[in-house]
Amino acid sequence: MESPNWPEASVLAYPMHGTTKLLTEGYRTRDGHFIEWLGATTREGVAVVSRPEPQVLRARDRIRPKRTRGLAAGTSPVETGTWRLPHPRRRRRWWVDSADRYPRIPSAHAETPALVWNPFVATAPEHSNPFASGRPTVLDLLDDWSIHHAFESIRDEVEEAYAAAFAAATHVTANGAGTEQLARRFGRDDVILVPNGCDPERFSATSAATGALTVGYVGKIGRRLDLDGIVRTVAALPEVDFVFAGPILDAEFRPALAALPNVELLGDVHYDDVPALLTRFDLGWIPHRVGDGEVGGDVIKTYEYRAAGLPVLSTPFCSVTDRGLDEVLACDLSVHEHVIAAHASAGDRIARRPSPLPAEATWRVKNDLLLSLLGAEVAA
Repeated sequence: MESPNWPEASVLAYPMHGTTKLLTEGYRTRDGHFIEWLGATTREGVAVVSRPEPQVLRARDRIRPKRTRGLAAGTSPVETGTWRLPHPRRRRRWWVDSADRYPRIPSAHAETPALVWNPFVATAPEHSNPFASGRPTVLDLLDDWSIHHAFESIRDEVEEAYAAAFAAATHVTANGAGTEQLARRFGRDDVILVPNGCDPERFSATSAATGALTVGYVGKIGRRLDLDGIVRTVAALPEVDFVFAGPILDAEFRPALAALPNVELLGDVHYDDVPALLTRFDLGWIPHRVGDGEVGGDVIKTYEYRAAGLPVLSTPFCSVTDRGLDEVLACDLSVHEHVIAAHASAGDRIARRPSPLPAEATWRVKNDLLLSLLGAEVAA
């Protein structure tokens, strides 16, 4: 039976998670930014096909609804519930087990192009699988899930999903050198490198920073970050304030950071509130792991810090200095203490250093490329 809730659409989009997560957090992830732009630039908008979720969780959310904000213009949700239950001790298995519960694609969308971020979509049944009909499909790579620690328990299944998706996609786009290498490993030498970006018009280079010199980090807080190096740096600089905004994904991070008196943990911050938050910072920080622990993808916050005029201090992870951005210093985390201390000893705030982002670093330009690959109907 064809699902009754499919809207008219110029593009079918299969995000990593789905509409509920986009509304709860804001359209802050790569898939969210592209969905937002496609909704604004296509003739009939985007049908956002969420990963199927257990009915028990959907019922919980109805009883205790999450705080959300409005749908992006031109986007329409297609959401599916299933009575299948997730494995109580293997939560990551849901990526595998949910794939055959994606909704049947109606005949009206037999030729509608599809943009896919979740590789497990390629393992869905033929009637639900956007790769199966010969429509134009773009597989847009986020992090490399085959090395990402969060997918370690389902590594074999990730490999199988990637193999199916790479074999079937009309086009493959990668967000960084690591994911580009992933595509080539599966034989897609035609992969197109499309690094991340931002909407610079959302951000202000005006400083509202007060008090002590403030070093800020916005993003997920987990094993992608170098916890030991962060703790050493923060503990060595008691005169500097460090602000962390984002969800804590791995339990060891909370007590280690909360024990430091000059750390402020804000928790998750909706994307609509991030531009104002960045005006509080003097320096944008990216203390990522290098080598072991990298996950192969580009980092959006680099662009957002610079759009806000913040100088950026980063570790030298995958291609961070190859994005055409100025005022990005990438060095070993052991050196960060000395860089920050030099700013603090100067006694003044760090001046904003705004400069226009290259056009190719904007989501607008990247969206135009995806539109051309999809062959989607563009709004007048």
